[in-house]
Amino acid sequence: MLNRISAGVLAAFVLLVGVMGAQADERILKFVSDIDVARDGTLTVTETITVRAEGDQIRRGIFRDIPLAVEGANGRIYKAGFKLLSVLQDGVPAPYHTNGNSQGIRIYVGDENTFLAAGNYTYTFSYETDRQIRFFEDRDEVYWNVTGNEWIFPVDEAIARVVLPEGVKASEWTAYTGGYGETGNAFEAQSVQDASEVVFRTTAVLPPYEGLSVNVSLPKGAVTPPSEADKLEYFVNDYRSELIGTAGLLLVLLYYFAAWWMVGRDPAEGVVFPRFSPPYRISPALAKYIDSRGFGDGGWVALSAACLNLAVKKRLRLEEEDSDTTLVLNRTGRDEHIPGFGLPKGEAALEEWLNGRGSPLTLNKANGTSIQALGSKFRAAIERESRDVYFRTNKRYLIPGFILSLVTIVALLAFGGLQPGQEGFVIVFLVFSVFATIISVNLGKAIFRFASMKLRMALIFVVFGLAISGAAFGAYHVNGGVESLPVLPFIAVALVALNILFFFLISAPTALGRQALDEIEGLRMYLSVAEKERLNMAKVPDMSTGHFEELLPYAVALGVEKPWAKAFEAWLTTAAGAAAAASYHPGWYSGSHFDARHVSDSLGQTASSMAGSFRSSLPAPKSSSSGSSGSSGGFSGGGGGGGGGGGW
Repeated sequence: MLNRISAGVLAAFVLLVGVMGAQADERILKFVSDIDVARDGTLTVTETITVRAEGDQIRRGIFRDIPLAVEGANGRIYKAGFKLLSVLQDGVPAPYHTNGNSQGIRIYVGDENTFLAAGNYTYTFSYETDRQIRFFEDRDEVYWNVTGNEWIFPVDEAIARVVLPEGVKASEWTAYTGGYGETGNAFEAQSVQDASEVVFRTTAVLPPYEGLSVNVSLPKGAVTPPSEADKLEYFVNDYRSELIGTAGLLLVLLYYFAAWWMVGRDPAEGVVFPRFSPPYRISPALAKYIDSRGFGDGGWVALSAACLNLAVKKRLRLEEEDSDTTLVLNRTGRDEHIPGFGLPKGEAALEEWLNGRGSPLTLNKANGTSIQALGSKFRAAIERESRDVYFRTNKRYLIPGFILSLVTIVALLAFGGLQPGQEGFVIVFLVFSVFATIISVNLGKAIFRFASMKLRMALIFVVFGLAISGAAFGAYHVNGGVESLPVLPFIAVALVALNILFFFLISAPTALGRQALDEIEGLRMYLSVAEKERLNMAKVPDMSTGHFEELLPYAVALGVEKPWAKAFEAWLTTAAGAAAAASYHPGWYSGSHFDARHVSDSLGQTASSMAGSFRSSLPAPKSSSSGSSGSSGGFSGGGGGGGGGGGW
């Protein structure tokens, strides 16, 4: 008796589990697709999908995803046309709504407030689509993903009927089953109506996320290819991002070139010849500023030259001890109440600052904050002195270029769009680009301020290019690759680079600035030659301690202090300079290692190393917060159509 009761309970349990399993067994019982190929290449597709609904996933109805991204014979991804003709449920029109996205269109069938009873339902989707025929050199081809590979339900049976234009016979056909990329052969196919129609039928259940794709080859010319006007329209639509981006880039480039041609070209160089005296009313610091077209090194070489010039004028003393240089304001023999009187702007700012400090300034880390403040005041004074006198920045001409660049980006976003699958790449690329830009800016702050203008431009573009390339590489791999790279981020990068380039190129010397550059170059020529060559120059002034000291600050400013000191040292060894060599010791300099016989090693070394002393004394910077012949092959999931669906 007990055994019979136990057996009964077990049977009831098994039956209950079976019923519960059956209730949750939602699936596609039959998927029938009729693909009617028109002579002009338009496909009229009617999909009849019979499903079993149990109230699990299919509660109100089903949805159907139809991709509109098509891969052409050349591998280019483009968007096909689509027109929804009708949506039926059990043979009668049904309520539906659609959602479009970059991948295609999703069609929801059913009413949000109406729930289905358990049972079988048949849904019919009819639509037209174009640009689905692939044209090869030796044939035309219908390559169609019948079911799609994204259904969450199994498909018990799938049938596809490809109906060709009147009088056209299929030359070859095949199909593929399985998951995306697989080439399974669980199908049978036959031609009917004298090969004007090919019917495919699966021979096994398609599990979730598996599908059926069919491939039918037609004689070449069976389908009318696009006209030249159609091709032009397709080209504009398919490549509109590239066209908009290229047009915008060319427009910005043409504008900047025109602006540079009008205001950014340097005046022609004059005749450069050795000059034996400084340019009129140009201090050593200003000579450095003009020669470098700015403070490429942070202004410390110019400041060093200003210190030397003040020292030569006996208004400052340089005291060197244990590799540290101290600036000592000389208050003897001048009016203490008028600091900076009669001096060039930069030197006046230097003297005024030292006077206000009230004590000597030693160039070391302990005085880093003070040195930084001195540098800022000195640079501001030089810039005020020379603003629009020797150079015109022409920065206002950058504004239209920036606006045109912005308009190009907006046009790309509004009309260019992104191809399917590119959104993730763009998002990751932009995020990576932000970090890459921050790194570039910090490197620029730490390194580029000590470089010349040309070197700064080269370094900026090298680092910027490497950073953006790294961002693109990282975005590509983080996003798992992308079928085709989007145009938008690369056009944006090109526009940024173009604006940076012309930021430097748009400025130009004035006529006075060009004259000053020529005179400064002539002075450099004179300061760079050896003593023997100097003596061969016409009308060269005699070397003397006064002549040497007068031009030493300019030699430091122009980076030729070593050959100038060597020339002076060579003169000291001659009979004319022997007397001076015995007694020479500049009153504005004191150092334990000074030797008149080796001026280039003592005084010259001190002069050339002072800028390094200024730089090394600065406090550490804070971190920022800021188509062909031959078979095209195929696989399940390939071709036009496809997609998938589910319940809602």
